Amino acid sequence: MPFAFKRGRAAADERLAELEATVAAIHRSQAVIEFQLDGTILAANTNFLKTVGYSLDEIRGRHHSMFADPDFARSDEYKQFWLNLGRGEFFAGKFQRQGKGGVEIWIQGAYNPVFDAAGKPCKVIKFCTDITQAEQERMTNEALRRTEAEQGAVVLTLADNLKRLAGGDLTADITAAFDGRFASIKSDYNAALQSLRQAMTEIGQSTQGVHNGSNEITGASEDLSKRTEQQAASLEETAAALDEITATVRRSAEGARAASTAASTTRQEVTRSGEIMRDAIAAMGEIEQSSGKIGQIIGVIDEIAFQTNLLALNAGVEAARAGEAGRGFAVVAQEVRALAQRSAEAAKEIKSLIANSSSQVDRGAKLVSDTGQSLTGIVGRIAEIDTLISEIAQSAHEQATGLNQVNTAINQMDQVTQRNAAMVEEATAAAACLRNEASSLAELVSRFETGAAPAQAIARPASPAPRPAAENPVAAAHSRIAQSFRPGVAVGQDWEEF
Repeated sequence: MPFAFKRGRAAADERLAELEATVAAIHRSQAVIEFQLDGTILAANTNFLKTVGYSLDEIRGRHHSMFADPDFARSDEYKQFWLNLGRGEFFAGKFQRQGKGGVEIWIQGAYNPVFDAAGKPCKVIKFCTDITQAEQERMTNEALRRTEAEQGAVVLTLADNLKRLAGGDLTADITAAFDGRFASIKSDYNAALQSLRQAMTEIGQSTQGVHNGSNEITGASEDLSKRTEQQAASLEETAAALDEITATVRRSAEGARAASTAASTTRQEVTRSGEIMRDAIAAMGEIEQSSGKIGQIIGVIDEIAFQTNLLALNAGVEAARAGEAGRGFAVVAQEVRALAQRSAEAAKEIKSLIANSSSQVDRGAKLVSDTGQSLTGIVGRIAEIDTLISEIAQSAHEQATGLNQVNTAINQMDQVTQRNAAMVEEATAAAACLRNEASSLAELVSRFETGAAPAQAIARPASPAPRPAAENPVAAAHSRIAQSFRPGVAVGQDWEEF
């Protein structure tokens, strides 16, 4: 019996030694830590302390939560974990823990409840292995593979969208999920595409507006070019007509000046004629007075002839009385009587002629007087005519000067209008070129798909029918003046209008 006891004791010692060797082997290869059922740390081996970086004194008596993530340690899952261990449940797996200083640790192990002789859990032993390096490499490789997969997906998505974008599809937004750092690529790409789409939409709308505006500008430029050409032609004709009118008015002014000179000369001549007429009237008066005196002398001669005749008669009577002695004296008396009679007859004829001459002189004096009065009136009228012609000559000179200035201005306007016409033609050509460029730009923009409804082209209003050219007032004035200054046409009221 004692021998059997010894054999049993030896077997137990051998078994115990074997268990101690096994435990020692486990402690050499495994990290071991013991907990109370509530998670309070009881002991830990060297491998575990090296893994977490603490000493035994730093962890003994503290809770297992010092190795867990603070958020996880406060969770219901963590509390349930220790409750399950306290009921004797076994847990094995891979766990993330924190070492001293918050260092991340990955361990592969198992939480093993230890039961007492009564079969109740009394503590928990955890056997684990530090797999931090392997786990980090795994996570690194997994992250690398995930990154490569993400990069591949991103590259494929970008390539597909860029291909659509190269084809002009501006609606090629990235809809796939990009995580991490690729999210900014997605957001930046979509933002850039949205900006480009918005810009191209606005460019398309602006291009349409430019195209329609260029059409309007081209139409307006063409109409303006036509009107400018018509205006230039009319202005050129007006300038030519005004040149003729200026020359005509200049000749008229010179004629009026010559007429004024002639009128002044005529006025002087008529004034001198009036003076001569006054002298003639005075001479006629003197002739009338001389005729009266001659009549008186003729009367005296007539009386002398009468007295001579009486004397001759008396002499004849006396000669008759004397007889033969007085015969010769009688003959002389007879001759004297005959001579007295002829003198009386001649005196009568002279008197008659003098009387006729006096009446004619009276009549001539009256006519000369009337002529003098008429010449005085003519002198006054000629003075008025001279004044009017002088004023007309002055007005004609001023009008000629004004027309010369107007002619110069019209010629300058003609030159400017010609240059404007050339500039309008250049502007029309530029507007047509702009319209073609706008059409080309619109065609280029239409190749891009922006997702917006295509802009409706604004219909260009039909160009208004050319209106009949309004009457040119300068041409009308030229026509009226030309009618007034035609050869053979008297200048009357039209001159005043001019």
